[in-house]
Amino acid sequence: MKRDFDDFLNPQHKVPEQLSENVLLQIHHKLNPSHYFVFTKLATIQGFIGFLTMLFCPQFSFSLTNNYDAFHYFHHTFGAQICMLICGTIFLGTGAIFASYLLSEGEFNKVKASPFLYYTALSIIAVSIFMLFGAEVYFSLLIFWFIGATLSGALLFKVNGLIRYGLST
Repeated sequence: MKRDFDDFLNPQHKVPEQLSENVLLQIHHKLNPSHYFVFTKLATIQGFIGFLTMLFCPQFSFSLTNNYDAFHYFHHTFGAQICMLICGTIFLGTGAIFASYLLSEGEFNKVKASPFLYYTALSIIAVSIFMLFGAEVYFSLLIFWFIGATLSGALLFKVNGLIRYGLST
C-alpha cells in the first residue's frame, strides 16, 4: 500500500496541461455560473410555472381559462390591494419554490447572493409581457402585485433553499 500511495504522490505520467485546464474550467463554470445563464434558467422555470398559475389566478385580468373564481374570492374578501399582493405572490412565489429545487447548487448560490435583483427583474419582465398581450394593468394596483411578486419570490427562494441545503445556506 505504501508503494501505491507513493505512486499517487509522485506519478510517473503527468496529466496533460490542456486536460487539467479543461477540468478546472468545467469546475469553475459549475461552481460560478454566469448571471446570464442563471437568469435565463430562472426565467424559463418561472415562465413555465407562471403559465400554470394563470390557469386559476388571472394576473391583471389576464387568464388562460377565464376562471375568475379565486380572483373574485380574494378580491371580495380582502380588497383589491391585498388581492393583487396575493396574485403576485402566487405568480412568482410558486416559481421561486420550484426554482430553489431545480437550480444546481452553484446556480442557487448565484441567485441567493442577490435575490431581489433577480426577482425584481422577473417581476418587471412578467408585467411587461402581460402588457404586450393586452392585460389590463392599473398602475395604482401594480405596486401591490409587484411587492407581492418580488418579496415572495426572494423570500420563498431563500426559505426553500434552507429546506434543500440546510442552515448552511
